[in-house]
Amino acid sequence: MQEMLIVGLGGGRVLEAVPPSVRRVDVIELEQKVIDANRQLANRRARDPLRDERFNFIVNDARGALQLTAKKYDAVISQPSHPWTAGASHLYTREFMQQARDHLNPAGLFVQWMNVDFLDESLLRSLVATLTDVFSHVRLYRPAPHTLLFLASDSPIEPEQQVSATRAALAAAPGHYASFGLNVVEDLIVSLAMDGAGSRAFAAGAP
Repeated sequence: MQEMLIVGLGGGRVLEAVPPSVRRVDVIELEQKVIDANRQLANRRARDPLRDERFNFIVNDARGALQLTAKKYDAVISQPSHPWTAGASHLYTREFMQQARDHLNPAGLFVQWMNVDFLDESLLRSLVATLTDVFSHVRLYRPAPHTLLFLASDSPIEPEQQVSATRAALAAAPGHYASFGLNVVEDLIVSLAMDGAGSRAFAAGAP
């Protein structure tokens, strides 16, 4: 993976999780104050992601920023905060997911973060239905009790098989992945909540 887009800086934790193998990352943040706040906390962090030269920060609405570029990415990570707020709500829509898909390279991956506290069953089914309507393949992971990660692509998504077959990613940076609870392929397997077939079955009939 060479090029990545991250939508939403937040507290910078996702930036810290970017693997060393990724060469270039665009980060779209709606509020300059969020970037400023991260800089103010730099001396309290073990590693300041804002000093990483791979990161290019863009202050803009994500839809507007993508509208202004034809750039393609190997992965788009969308982690807007509370989905009912004006600055984030439109990033959970079919239109934004289509826009993200249009900016993916072949076999590119769209990753959507969601907090389970923001969902009930009907909203979760609608979100999964939206993803499966836009992308051919969708998988859902639950790496922590309150965290959901949706993986979506127009190409098959088989991270467990890829990691198991090559072991390259974990072997290349074991300390990096271990800091996020990934030591062996089984750590990835146990977080899988729904595969492609399960996602489509769960979303069946949902708007």
